[in-house]
Order: sequence, then C-alpha cells, then structure tokens
Amino acid sequence: MALTLETLLEGAPAYGVVDARDGVLLYGRPGHEAAFEALAAEVLDASGDDFEVILLTDAAERCDRLFVAPVGEPGPFDPR
Repeated sequence: MALTLETLLEGAPAYGVVDARDGVLLYGRPGHEAAFEALAAEVLDASGDDFEVILLTDAAERCDRLFVAPVGEPGPFDPR
C-alpha cells in the first residue's frame, strides 16, 4: 500500500498528528522511537508530488517530528 497524506493523517501508535498552519506536524510517541524513525524514512521517500516533508530533530539530532505539507496548495507566504 502506498503511503499517502490521508493515511498519515490517521495517526498510529508510534505517532500523533497536530494540525499546523499549511500542513500537519507528526510527532513521535514515547517508547516508539524506532518505529517513528522508520516512518520518517518512509515519509521522506514517499514525498514528492502529493506532499513535502521537513524533518525536525531534538537536541540529540534524532528526528522526533515531521512537518508535512500538501503540494500545490499555496500558503500565506507563497506568492502564487
């Protein structure tokens, strides 16, 4: 099954979803760090035509959050 923005919005035991301006923030849940890191790699690989992703790290430089934004929908700072 292909990873889509819609499936990411459902959340999972390894991560939660917070609505953010122009996208969503996915955050890793405590105790599921390895699963969240695997998800982050999968999301990064799947990004492109449907959505873009920015990896956010903690103080130890581990990915603990992902900002995911749909492609093609101009935000407030987009001059389109």
